[in-house]
Amino acid sequence: MTVQTALELEFGDGSYLFDLKLPQLAELQRLREAGIFKIYGRVLRGRYFLGGEPVAVAEDGEAFAEDLYETIRLGLIGGGRGLVNGQEITVSALRAKQLVETYCHPAPLRECWTIAAAILGARVEGYESPKVGPAKGRATGKRSRKSTSPKSSRTAPSSDATGAN
Repeated sequence: MTVQTALELEFGDGSYLFDLKLPQLAELQRLREAGIFKIYGRVLRGRYFLGGEPVAVAEDGEAFAEDLYETIRLGLIGGGRGLVNGQEITVSALRAKQLVETYCHPAPLRECWTIAAAILGARVEGYESPKVGPAKGRATGKRSRKSTSPKSSRTAPSSDATGAN
């Protein structure tokens, strides 16, 4: 089984691939004036697991809003694609900026915090794609989709990717 560092998440108007490739990592570090592990640490602070369920305690958090927004924007750019209304779309830098402005800026920061933690966790920690059960046949190699809603955030790749300390 191959360790994955990119993941698909339900976001805004569809499902998008998020991938922090080297150019996006470099840009994130430059924009946030910190190394990737420092940014990852800030985003993870305040995220715990209680009885197997993710819990975010805002007063323990240290992330800046820009840590979250830039991680999501750059992850969209690195992923470069999405699925909206059943149609495959290309995600350019301009489209990524529009998506963040439309779906992140007006949303509660807690939602963006969950998404950014999952993106950074996938890149820093990696995760193994779930196996396809015997009824489905052999694995297709397609990355699994992960939901970021609070109810289903427990399906994120690993505890580290969702921000458990």
